[in-house]
Amino acid sequence: MKSWIAFWNILVKDMRTYYLKPPNISWGLIFPLAWTGMFFIKSGSGLGSIPTLLPGVVAISILFGTTSLLAVTVTFEKKNRSFERLLLAPLPLEILMLAKTSGAVLFGVANAFVPVAMAAWIMDLSPIAWRLFIPAVFLISIAST
Repeated sequence: MKSWIAFWNILVKDMRTYYLKPPNISWGLIFPLAWTGMFFIKSGSGLGSIPTLLPGVVAISILFGTTSLLAVTVTFEKKNRSFERLLLAPLPLEILMLAKTSGAVLFGVANAFVPVAMAAWIMDLSPIAWRLFIPAVFLISIAST
């Protein structure tokens, strides 16, 4: 039970300290906007290309969101010497690494739904197989960390 309390506290600390800062949130919104616009202009087709572009834009949003933020947390904590304190804490290394990576996974999942929200604003997304899409978002987020 103490391990899960430590897991939760590390996750909340990372979210509060690193992930939920205004620059990260704004870049989490700006990058998917830019990629969607870039792919939409490059495709040269109308609104009909959005369902074909959406999986790629979602995957790119997840990839860049998770990898950049996970690298930031570990780098800043090594610089501030708080990572050494976490390594010396009396908790299993697996729980520490799970807490560190789960924050990036959650941010990647949230980042994935920015292009989905933009696409839903423009067109009807009923043809999307949500039963496949949502687990794929979680798996891509896990694989991208």
